[in-house]
Amino acid sequence: MRAFAVDEFGADGSIHEVPVPEPGDGEVLVAVRAAGVNVMDPLYVAGVMKDYMEHRFPLIPGIDFAGVVERSGTGVDGFAAGDDVYGVSAKPFVGAGTFAEHAVIGADTVAPKPESLTFTEAAAVPHTGLTALGAIEAADPQPGQIVVVIGATGGVGSFVTQLAAARGATVVAITSVSGAAQARDYGAAEAIDYGAGDVGAALRQRYPDGVDSVIANYGDVELLTAVARSLRPGGMVVSPAIQQDDAELALKGFSVTFRSADRLPPARLPDLTTLFDAGQLRVPPIRLFPLDAAEAALSAMAGGHVRGKLVVSIR
Repeated sequence: MRAFAVDEFGADGSIHEVPVPEPGDGEVLVAVRAAGVNVMDPLYVAGVMKDYMEHRFPLIPGIDFAGVVERSGTGVDGFAAGDDVYGVSAKPFVGAGTFAEHAVIGADTVAPKPESLTFTEAAAVPHTGLTALGAIEAADPQPGQIVVVIGATGGVGSFVTQLAAARGATVVAITSVSGAAQARDYGAAEAIDYGAGDVGAALRQRYPDGVDSVIANYGDVELLTAVARSLRPGGMVVSPAIQQDDAELALKGFSVTFRSADRLPPARLPDLTTLFDAGQLRVPPIRLFPLDAAEAALSAMAGGHVRGKLVVSIR
């Protein structure tokens, strides 16, 4: 099969011909149609995580996928050849990812693909959608509350904005001026340009009584500190992007609570499926790359400030 892989840390990747993997006990073999690009993918191929996880070469990156089940290993119930699925590749090592024509995936991290989504759209969902759902459940926004979303037009932020607005919260998006229209389209009541002066002062001017919570999907601690000055006493800061220690140091002296937000387990994918198929959630704008251009997709992700989602088309 064709797969995009790197042969050593820091090297440019290329198309490799590698054997089709065999599903083991509790696994399914998926013919991958599309693979989402996530923030960890360029970090894996650069070797940033080499001291924390085993890496195997040739290293095929990719966490998210959407595709069709080809066959199952032993002990798998609920999936049959021909089923359209999506999910997360969760292995104890890095290197057998989804930037390939086939991938072996644990059946417990696979779910039926939303009928309302194409394979390309579905591949954009799992990691960012589950992370956004985790952030919303940690923040628990209530109707009428004011929720500030930092990084509102990225993959996670686009879902967070929609989910918070669906709960009846007033969403204030902190984004670039070019992303303001997208943020409003996805449910934000208004947008503030993070590059146009003092964001904290702009928030305090518009909301003199303060805001209720901040969900920071971008790891800019200085920006978080500026925004947090607008929180009411007892307010909440939630972030999937900022480490607990860094956030607590930045928020020292504030009468607020900080909670990290991790990706929820793939068992929660059906909750996202229900929202998509009911028309209550939309996939953010997608920038699509062919498998031959996966290196460009990784470079774009590594450059930061990605709006929407990057997806690699496999076939």
